[in-house]
Amino acid sequence: MAQFDRAPYESHEGLRRTIDVSGDGFNNSGREVTHARDDAVARGATINGLVILKEPATPLVPEHAQPHAIVDYYRDRVIGGPGAFVMVAEDIESFGRALTSKLIAEIAQAHQPRHAGLRETKAAPAGGSMLGR
Repeated sequence: MAQFDRAPYESHEGLRRTIDVSGDGFNNSGREVTHARDDAVARGATINGLVILKEPATPLVPEHAQPHAIVDYYRDRVIGGPGAFVMVAEDIESFGRALTSKLIAEIAQAHQPRHAGLRETKAAPAGGSMLGR
């Protein structure tokens, strides 16, 4: 949010503030993710996520590293705000396609009225699936 405050443009009513978070795991440093999300959403931002799935966990890796757990973590703790969603890249090779699909979805939302609420979105074309909040 500090970056938005330092941006070289004047804030106008209805200006979209979107934060994109991409990753293949859980927060492991800094403040609690839900607090940061809640602060950003309270200031009018929407946070979207792009999860990069890794290989399935081995017996030596904790259960929370299972791919579905990372998607749930992003959906439950990272994303927030009007129209927020999580998109999934099945692996690092599909990251580019999923990122393109995510950007297209965000641009498409720019032309829709903003409203809060939980929504589930079907799999996006060109790779990646979307889960809404």
